[in-house]
Amino acid sequence: MEETKKIKKEINIISLLISIFSVLFVVGGALVIFYFSRGYRISISEKNIRKTGVLTVQTEPSPADLYINGDDIGRTPRSRTLDVGINSISIQKDGYRDWNKQVEIVEEKSTLLFPLLILDEITPLSVWEEKGEVEKAWISDNEAYFIFLIKSEIGDRTLWTYRINSPVWNLNPNPVKLLTLVGEQEIDLEISHNGQKAIMTLTEEKIKNHYIVDLTAPILLDNLEPIGIPDITESAYSWSRDNRHIILESDIEISAIDTTLLPDVEEPSLLITKQPDTDYIWNTDEEGFFYILERLDTEEDSTYIYALKQILPNGQSPNYTIDKAYFQKETNYIDFYRENGDSYPEFTTSPQATQAIGKITYFEVNQRLNGIYIQTETSVYWYDITREKYRMICTHPAELISFSPDSRKVLFVNDNNYYIFTLKKEDADHTQEIGTKKVKNITKADTNQISWLSNSTYLYYVKDNKLQISEKDGENQTELLDIDPILLHTIRQNREYIVTLENNPKEASIVINQYRLK
Repeated sequence: MEETKKIKKEINIISLLISIFSVLFVVGGALVIFYFSRGYRISISEKNIRKTGVLTVQTEPSPADLYINGDDIGRTPRSRTLDVGINSISIQKDGYRDWNKQVEIVEEKSTLLFPLLILDEITPLSVWEEKGEVEKAWISDNEAYFIFLIKSEIGDRTLWTYRINSPVWNLNPNPVKLLTLVGEQEIDLEISHNGQKAIMTLTEEKIKNHYIVDLTAPILLDNLEPIGIPDITESAYSWSRDNRHIILESDIEISAIDTTLLPDVEEPSLLITKQPDTDYIWNTDEEGFFYILERLDTEEDSTYIYALKQILPNGQSPNYTIDKAYFQKETNYIDFYRENGDSYPEFTTSPQATQAIGKITYFEVNQRLNGIYIQTETSVYWYDITREKYRMICTHPAELISFSPDSRKVLFVNDNNYYIFTLKKEDADHTQEIGTKKVKNITKADTNQISWLSNSTYLYYVKDNKLQISEKDGENQTELLDIDPILLHTIRQNREYIVTLENNPKEASIVINQYRLK
C-alpha cells in the first residue's frame, strides 16, 4: 500500500514537471519566434543575442553580383538578414561600372537599395541627321521635347521638334519639320511647360505677329490667324502651368488668355488691377488656378501679414488658400534657428510666433502634394494646405530647382550647396526621413543643369564639363559624357538612354544621338 502511494506520488511529480516543461517550451518557443521576427538572432558559439535588420537589394538592370563586407552573397534581387551597424555593399556586373556604398542596417528595419548600374562604355547611336547648323535650340520644362531651328548650307531655315519619349509603336515621323521660314523672317518661341504648344513670334520688316502653334505637327501658317489681342504686344507674357492659358502682365494689370478660345476672344480676362508702388508676386498651378500674394500689414506692424488668393483664369470664383500668414519683420530671429540644427517641427503662424521670418519673395503651389513652397529673404518654408501647418525647410535664402517626379521631394540650392527636402516618405523605408539633407559632392559653383531622373532617387547634371549622374545624396557620382559638342541633353523616362542634340562640325550637320546608359 505504501509502495503504491509512493509510485502515484512520483507519477504526479513527473506529470507536473512535464506540464511545467511543456508550458516553458511553448512560452520559450513563442518568445524565440517573437524575437526572431523582430530581428534578433541567437549565437550559440558566441553565447549572445544579436540585433539584426534586413537588407533588400534590387538592381537596375538585374541580375548582378551582390557582395556584403567582401562576401559573395549571390545575385540580385536579394534580401539578407544582417547585424545592426555599418555594412560595405558592392554590386558588380560584367560590362558595367561597380556600385559601392556604406549602408547602415537598423534594428528591426528593412533597408531598401535600388542601385542603377551604368555601362562601362557609353557610345553614341545616331537616330537622325540633317545637313546644316543649329541657330536656336529649346528644351521643354518637362524635358519631353527638343525644338530647334536649322540653317542649311544654302541658307534655308527650318524649325523642327523631336519627341524624347516616343512610343515604340508610334509610326509618326520623329523629328517633325514644323515650319520653313521665308526670307528674313525671325522667329522666337515661348514654349508651354509640356512642350506641346508655343507662342510663336514672327518678325518681318520690323513687324511682329504672335501665333499660338501646335509643336507636335507641321505648322500651316496660311491657316493661322495672329493673336488679335493688343495686350500681347504690350505686356510680358508666359504660359500658365496648365499649358492652356497665357498670363499677361503690364504696368497696370495682370490678365489671362484662354488659348482654346482663340481667335474668337477679343479681350483677355482681367485678374488683377495693379496699384502704384506695390510689388506683385504671383504664380499658377497645373490645374489652371492663378494665385496672387496680398500684403495686409502696415508700417506699424511687427510682422509681414499675407493672404494667398486663388482665382480661376477667367477672373471668377476668388478664394483664399491662406487667409492670413504672419512672418516676422525682425530678421534676427533666424539666427537662433541657424545655430540650433536643421530639424524643425510643424507650426502655425501668429503675430507672436517667431518661426516664420522674412519678406516673401517667391512661392509655388503644388496640387499633387497639396502644399506650397515659400521663399523669403531669410529662409524657406513648406505649407501643408490640408493641415494648415508650416515647416521651416531651410534657414537661409534658397532657390527652388524642382519637385521630384514622385512628388515626395523638393530640390533647392542655398548659397553654394544643393539640398533635398523630403516632404513625404515611404513607411517601409526607414532611410527616408521628413527633413532636409545636403547633396554631397556637388556645388552651385561647379554644377548646373541639374535634373531628377524619372525614378526620383538619382540626379543628373553638368559638372567639370561632363554630364554626370549620382544618387540623390550625391554618392556614386559617375561621369557619362563630354558635354562640349552637345547643345541639348536629357535622359529618357525609362532610363535606358541619354538623348542629345549635337553639332557635327566634321560633317557640317546636326545629329540626334542616343547613348545607351544601362
